[in-house]
Amino acid sequence: MNAAPVRFIWPYIGATKVHLCGSFTNWLETVPMADDGTGVFAVVCNLSPGYHQFKFIVDGEWRHDEAQAFMPDPLGNVNNWLFVKAPDNSGEEMVMEEGGMEWSEHRPGPGDASAGLSAAVAGSGSPTVSAAGMPGSGLNQAEASRARILDFLQRHTAYELIPESSKVVVLDTKLPVRQAFHALYEQGIMAAPLWDEAAQAFVGMMAAGDFIHILRRFSSAASLPISEAELDKHTIAVWREEAVQNGGSPRPLVSVGPEDSLHTVAQTLMQTGCAMVPLLVFGASPVGGDGRDPESGIASREAAATSADVPQLLHLATLSGVLACIARHFRGVPAALPLLSQPIGSLPIGTWTSLHGGHRGERGAVLAETRGGVMTGAGAAGARGVGGIPEGAGMMAADLSPICSTRMEAPLASALADMLAVGVSALPVVDANGALMDVWARSDITALAHDSAYSRVLLDDLTVAQALALAHESANTRAASGAVTGEVRRRLHTCNRSDTLRTALETFSLPGVRRLICVDEGTQRVEGVISLTDVGLFLIS
Repeated sequence: MNAAPVRFIWPYIGATKVHLCGSFTNWLETVPMADDGTGVFAVVCNLSPGYHQFKFIVDGEWRHDEAQAFMPDPLGNVNNWLFVKAPDNSGEEMVMEEGGMEWSEHRPGPGDASAGLSAAVAGSGSPTVSAAGMPGSGLNQAEASRARILDFLQRHTAYELIPESSKVVVLDTKLPVRQAFHALYEQGIMAAPLWDEAAQAFVGMMAAGDFIHILRRFSSAASLPISEAELDKHTIAVWREEAVQNGGSPRPLVSVGPEDSLHTVAQTLMQTGCAMVPLLVFGASPVGGDGRDPESGIASREAAATSADVPQLLHLATLSGVLACIARHFRGVPAALPLLSQPIGSLPIGTWTSLHGGHRGERGAVLAETRGGVMTGAGAAGARGVGGIPEGAGMMAADLSPICSTRMEAPLASALADMLAVGVSALPVVDANGALMDVWARSDITALAHDSAYSRVLLDDLTVAQALALAHESANTRAASGAVTGEVRRRLHTCNRSDTLRTALETFSLPGVRRLICVDEGTQRVEGVISLTDVGLFLIS
């Protein structure tokens, strides 16, 4: 299909840097515009016949030119537009309607800033996919949106997940489990990498869920509260060894590198079911970065020989971090991802009550892991009772099936057993009518480290309401003491069926948010649960 050169102009004096972005670049690439020496910026791009929308990025700010044709898109964003007519059989040149662009006979040369883009657009041999789903597109909105996300993730690396300033907590395997338990609570984290000093390697992760197993084991072996001395007898290494002796197997370390693509990071997280994975780089010597002593500058052969095998922890990569990169990149061009404008209640994503469709979508079935309060994939049917609720779960709201939930008056031990039985990460806490009251998550177990509450009460005597009270009290105490900086994270994140997928994406981009509970706006009755991984699986192929 023939393409025609179109000259784009930003005529307003005062800008220092201007880029062009539009439907003809799939709203992904930005084309630098050149200053003609008078402060006017221009660039020539070859465009195929059809409608095109575009916008300027002026000194980092998205702008449209009101002197040129413009129109709002369905999301309320204002874009400039133009229409290029296809030539007829008479051989006449293609003409453009409206848009206010200038024709130019200039053909971009090898040194032209737009040459690469022009060649790609003119020689692609396929219809232009516009962000607004214009006629002539060869892809539907869902496919086009996923293709743009995939392209972005494959072109960007895990380096973008590393913040400018942060801290990472590491637990030595020689540390007593009690101290590790308190460390997670005091630092307000749900997991930490394990370091084996003898092996000079990271050997795994220890998460809040591990402490559920530890506390349940000690509480079942005695009729008294767990003593701190008892927990001090067991180091992390001993606990891992005992797990092997009892027929278990410590989960092997899963990690990624800083040069891995964001797509690789996302796939690693979703395929392994890990909430976070260490971002490791190898080659940091115990002596110096190049195997030399920092003071003498003398190289050590042994250090140089082993420097390539010593890992350095840079960050903990999470799926929320990847989704945050997607949200940040496309926030200025929402029309680039039309799929995000769809209401979540209409999409094959998440798990809902039977009234609203139950388990939705095939993407969630690829993992034998629970997604935010529900179990999907192989083995799920065997782990659930009728409607997804475990056999014998007396305090669950059966009419919310297949969503697993609990009640305030339920014993915490029973709620923990239910969570482990179906592999869930959290349980919505509801009243007799199924209205949402709170949520109990695995990470809340660390609240029992507040004032060593586990040493004062029996786990079997705690109700969910009492455990939640401890969680709220510990969060308030840590916030008052300055242990938590910034805004205290909300425990409960809800949505409605009419909320868009974009709203869900923005919410999951916040640190610590792992699930959205969909409720009826009037009754607050639970209607569905959408997890972080649900969104990841739906958007990322």
